[in-house]
Amino acid sequence: MAHQLYRLLDKLWNTPHLVTQSALVPIVDYLQDRTNHGIVFQAVVPDAETYDPDEQMAGPVGEIKIDGVLTYKPVVGMCGPVGVSYEGILEQAEELIERGCDTLVLTHSSPGGEAAHCFTTAIELREMCDDADVKLISYIDTLSCSAALAIGVVADEVYIHPSASTGSIGCVVALMDRSKAMANAGLKPVYISSTPGKTGLNADGSFSDELLAEIQDNVTRLGNAFAEHVSNYTGVSVEDIQAMDAKVYYAEAAVEAGLANAVMDHKQFAAYLAELKGVGSA
Repeated sequence: MAHQLYRLLDKLWNTPHLVTQSALVPIVDYLQDRTNHGIVFQAVVPDAETYDPDEQMAGPVGEIKIDGVLTYKPVVGMCGPVGVSYEGILEQAEELIERGCDTLVLTHSSPGGEAAHCFTTAIELREMCDDADVKLISYIDTLSCSAALAIGVVADEVYIHPSASTGSIGCVVALMDRSKAMANAGLKPVYISSTPGKTGLNADGSFSDELLAEIQDNVTRLGNAFAEHVSNYTGVSVEDIQAMDAKVYYAEAAVEAGLANAVMDHKQFAAYLAELKGVGSA
């Protein structure tokens, strides 16, 4: 239904994200354009069957693809699933472990995504592998930024392709101040609330300084939690991570910064897995 896309767009604008700025802007623009042209996406609660465990296994090695924009709940568009959900990652890991995999490979090609449930998903994935005595490996194929990095950093080992990049450890919220556009259109919003903080808006409909300060505090809190999360699994200090200023690092620089263990192209990574488990690549 059409109203679901509008809710998705509103959530995109007002929700903290662990995603690169370069990825967030075109997503917002795309969804805004689609709402103007009446094209509908459908957000669904149950995860879609978008993967085949048999195709994700090579002997005892299982692969989970961290592709596209990440969300807590799965999102399905008119042409099929969009991105990867945190629920889906955990479901795939659970099924692959039940099928006998003792090594899981997270293959990354993602700019990040939604902040909600990201850290808890990463921790649960790590605990799931520890409980089952499963080795967890991250392989950054093209990109692993923000939320994707937060998921992948809990792995026992992180490898990165020579052409890939990782980083962008920080949080961002996109806001749209429509007050001037409404004034130009001759529209004047009126809000009546029990307390000033209920709306967070000035009389002209613009965001109040108090609301902006509250959002900034929340973004800073999530950014600090992100730095602590990465520090816990890499050993890089929180201060050094914050000093990165959400920078994105290419392969060799990512290793130097402590965000990856080594640089490996596809053949080298396949050979490493073969040597590790006596099978081909995942």
